[in-house]
Amino acid sequence: MNLFGLNLSLNRKSKIHNRKSVEPETPISQLSPEAQAWLRGEDPVSRGAILTNAYQQVVWVYRAINALADQVANVPFLFSAGDRGRENLITSGPLADLYARPHPNINRFQYWELRVIWLMLRGECMRVPIFNDGATLAFRTRKSRIKSILILDPARFQHIIDNNQLVGWRYTGFSKDTPLSSQVFLPDEVWFEKLPNPFDFWRGMPPLLAADLAAKTDFAAASFMHGLIDNNADLGVIVRTEQPLDNTQQEQILADLKNRKRRAGTADRPLLLWSGAEVIKPQLSSADMQFLENRKFTRSEICAAFGVPEEIVTTTDHSKYDVMAGARLNFIENRVAPLCHRLEAEEEVTVKSLDSRATGWFDIEALPIMQEALRSRLASAKLGFDMGIPFNHLNRFFDLGFPTLPWGDTGYLPSKYNPLGTAPAPNPNPKLNPNPNPPTPTAAQLHKSIYPLIRKPSRS
Repeated sequence: MNLFGLNLSLNRKSKIHNRKSVEPETPISQLSPEAQAWLRGEDPVSRGAILTNAYQQVVWVYRAINALADQVANVPFLFSAGDRGRENLITSGPLADLYARPHPNINRFQYWELRVIWLMLRGECMRVPIFNDGATLAFRTRKSRIKSILILDPARFQHIIDNNQLVGWRYTGFSKDTPLSSQVFLPDEVWFEKLPNPFDFWRGMPPLLAADLAAKTDFAAASFMHGLIDNNADLGVIVRTEQPLDNTQQEQILADLKNRKRRAGTADRPLLLWSGAEVIKPQLSSADMQFLENRKFTRSEICAAFGVPEEIVTTTDHSKYDVMAGARLNFIENRVAPLCHRLEAEEEVTVKSLDSRATGWFDIEALPIMQEALRSRLASAKLGFDMGIPFNHLNRFFDLGFPTLPWGDTGYLPSKYNPLGTAPAPNPNPKLNPNPNPPTPTAAQLHKSIYPLIRKPSRS
């Protein structure tokens, strides 16, 4: 049945029964292509797969961000009374309790994971502290205590600038499902951290922006491969005839071709054509193959944008353990450690608001791979110490982390090494010669006493 004709007949009947209708009818030409195709009784116009969220639709973006977030979340975050160090650790109290459960719905791992994820996706992280008495950071009292920390979507915040100064943040909650209603915050009521952005002074620049083109290219190649597999690796057919076909014949051939196709993994039905029709099956061109092969390069670009080695994201072969170990050590030292230091600087405000004497820091050296690297540095330092290099110099050069020792500026040599001619001679007869410190023989005397023993003739 033609749905377009049915729609016209229904419109005429509605006009007869209700001649006082005020709203004019919408012309069909102004409808969307999908609506026009539905009215004509045809299949909806397909625009193909569209990339709307790279974190949800591109596996390499998701894996690179989560590899970085998981690693940061698994680094112990400790508190010390005074300077950072294990000498004066704070293991109990309001500070430790808050970071053990920053929010009723967020544990200590998710807290750091969300921080890193928002920095990678938006280049910003917005945190709003919730107090036990309903106060805010700008209007809190001495009795106000932070009850929880709420991490919100930075895209819902709009900065308010007045006279070239930041005067507030406008938060928009689109529905009742958001964790916070729409309101305006003062600058002091929001803990705002961002990645450097040379083009916008007030907002941050995310690494995802640099990886946008690579993510779109990878998504397009993945969608092309997905469609090819869903179609049983069939690119479609071309029907060529010597004579033109009328509309009825065209619709019949199209119906037969659609009836022939089945789902992936099922053989297609046979097709019978007549009147000299010829079916031509297209093949993948070299450009299509290169398009699919290009995915490995887009993967490299995405990993480079987020600073994550490809071996950590893609390698599953355990035979490459040495390569993965080296890449992981490089990842910890050159990517995770700087990011942890950045988070420490931003977290100082939160820690000081709970305990003015406390210091929060990431214990990078507690990771097993960093302990293994420290053991190798200690072995190298021991070789230098045996050569007479002072311990304090080795401590600074190898970054061993030990405190400065009072005797560390003096070089020492092992006692078993002595210059030739200065070693004390053994006492041949202690009873007859009780002098414990006989005169030291010269090199010539030692040579003269040792030479007969070396040249002693063997018995025949």
